[in-house]
Amino acid sequence: MIEQEIFEHLFTIAAQSDDTGGVVSSCLVRQGFIVAEGVSCNDGRHAEYVLLRQIELNALQVLPDDIVYTTVEPCGKRTPSGVGEHMGDCTTNLIRAGVRHVVYAAPDPDASAQTRYKFEQADCSLRQVNDPYIIRRAIVLFNSTITSTSDALPQ
Repeated sequence: MIEQEIFEHLFTIAAQSDDTGGVVSSCLVRQGFIVAEGVSCNDGRHAEYVLLRQIELNALQVLPDDIVYTTVEPCGKRTPSGVGEHMGDCTTNLIRAGVRHVVYAAPDPDASAQTRYKFEQADCSLRQVNDPYIIRRAIVLFNSTITSTSDALPQ
């Protein structure tokens, strides 16, 4: 699969989410094939967290060349005492699971600095997809599923 097809899949599975805090979807790609996926949930589970649980439940191992694709940049911090804080931030969870490569569509300005720093320290690659259509679509998806405009991603 090419990146455009992977993101099309992520936009399709996003419909499974009940998240009112901004829908995010993610998947693990191995040698061009999606082997696991996850969508964010209204109970505070972020898409990457759900993805990692699917990997665990399916007894998969993250391989060095695997790539995680996500519609929004992984969070690098959680809101203290917020919903889902006990699950930890997605960046740390991905690194601990052995993920070495992440490609995202929409940037998360609230977490970008922390996310980039953690990935750099772990010698992992983090990059934004180059396609402006995919980026815009990810922003629209997220912003169309939030209940508080203060959580909106910049357009």
